[in-house]
Amino acid sequence: MNKKSNLKGYLLAGALVVLAAALIIGIVKLQERDQALKVTDASAAGVALDGELPVKPDLEEQSDISLEQDQNQDQEGEALSPYLLDHLSFQEEEVKSVFAVWKGTKKEIPLERQYVILQSLRFTDMQAAATETASPAGQVILQFALSDQRIIEFPYNLDNNSFESAGKAYYADDQVLLLMHGLMQPDSELGVFDAFEERARLEAEKQAELREPKGVEREQIAVDGLIYSEWEERLDTEPADWSIPYYDNAVGEVKEVRKFSNGILELNNKIIFCDGSHETPGGVKVGLTAAEVGKKLQADPMKLPSKWSYKSGDYFRFHLHFDGSKVKYMVLSQPL
Repeated sequence: MNKKSNLKGYLLAGALVVLAAALIIGIVKLQERDQALKVTDASAAGVALDGELPVKPDLEEQSDISLEQDQNQDQEGEALSPYLLDHLSFQEEEVKSVFAVWKGTKKEIPLERQYVILQSLRFTDMQAAATETASPAGQVILQFALSDQRIIEFPYNLDNNSFESAGKAYYADDQVLLLMHGLMQPDSELGVFDAFEERARLEAEKQAELREPKGVEREQIAVDGLIYSEWEERLDTEPADWSIPYYDNAVGEVKEVRKFSNGILELNNKIIFCDGSHETPGGVKVGLTAAEVGKKLQADPMKLPSKWSYKSGDYFRFHLHFDGSKVKYMVLSQPL
């Protein structure tokens, strides 16, 4: 009996020892797992167990900086557009009509010539074309009527051919110069020439097909023995009666329309002879009739009702504008 009781006691004690050992092992494993979880959580939170911040991977840091720089560059690129139109409070496609107001007179810019204003604004570089504001006496107010019924007023100065915006001024191109003189000062030298140029442009648009004429030798259309480039060099050495600046967006430079006392106007890529003191080797000059021109320059021009153009090489380089039956202007041109 005592032996059985002792055996049961030994078995019970052994079981308790085993249970105790298992309990201790379980507690140790739980502590290790808890410690591992703490380390993982600390790493995810960016805090090391010793209290120091871990260093982010270089790739992630570079990616964040690159994205921020790209966004800043895009925003700055939009804000720093060099072209005047991008800084105005309307879009080009919103414009339905344009009016010009000067000295109490309001005139609408013909629909077919609105592009002249908008194109100049689109390509006016605010650095390359910058100038000083001119006298208020020459200020014309351009009124842009928009599709949402808004009217935006924008100053243009006739005296120095400049747009004005936010207290600064920028030269317009030569086409705006001609348009505004033709509209506001139609009897001026530039205004009259603009009317002849515009008449010929409209005639060309209406003519279904323009026949390609045979060319002439450059010497036949030299004026006073000089071709275009030689006239350009000569005029650079002569004083002008007056000049008006314009911005040439094709080359990004400010140039000048100039009038000389010998009856010559110099425009962008055009030298215009306004009187009969200059002539070709065959005697073509201002004041001749169309019949007389045909006898003196036996060549085949491209004919419009008010303008004959003669081709030399690959380009039309010599032009005659007619006022009725007589030559009003003789023009040497330089292809772009």
